[in-house]
Amino acid sequence: MIPALGVCCNEYASVYVNGGPIPALRCPTCERLLRAHGWHWRFVDGQLKALRRVRCFPCHRTHVVLPADLCAYRDATLPSVEAALAVGRGHPTSAARAAGVQWERDETAEAVRKVRRWFLGFDARFEQQVLALLPAAEGTWLERARQAFGSQPGTLVRLRAWLWERHRVLLLGPTGLRRHGRARDGVHRASTDLCIVTDPPDTS
Repeated sequence: MIPALGVCCNEYASVYVNGGPIPALRCPTCERLLRAHGWHWRFVDGQLKALRRVRCFPCHRTHVVLPADLCAYRDATLPSVEAALAVGRGHPTSAARAAGVQWERDETAEAVRKVRRWFLGFDARFEQQVLALLPAAEGTWLERARQAFGSQPGTLVRLRAWLWERHRVLLLGPTGLRRHGRARDGVHRASTDLCIVTDPPDTS
């Protein structure tokens, strides 16, 4: 997966789906231009949507172009996860409401479980990986991200853009980070090769 930087869910179709050439995207491995290569179907806000697939023919790899604010592998956006984090782990019902989870009387338990799954994704390994890449500062990974990219809503979207442009690491959302946007073994889990930073950010 590679992020469509600056293109969120509400404008994705007009840029990548509704005809015309796709914006120039480069392979994260060899920097060659990627070509359109069909579609990947995902649920977004409860509706089945087409996401653009692209292929690097020299590398023989395909990628899905992910909207800048959509969590990988989940029907959730980064702003909704951020809203849940703002409420805190101690109040899963309030966090689910803040996240805008589809809410019905008989779905309350499922909404709370969904938010808890998001929180479980932010484990110690994920925090260690993000802290290793962020500029040096005090506080948790989210507090440091807000110091670096602003405290107004959209911190996680801006963090994803910075991680990709600076380190070619994709912020998947609650599930972790992946170098080049794809796990080497194809397993949907956080990568384990990001704790050693070979090109640390400039903190001067």
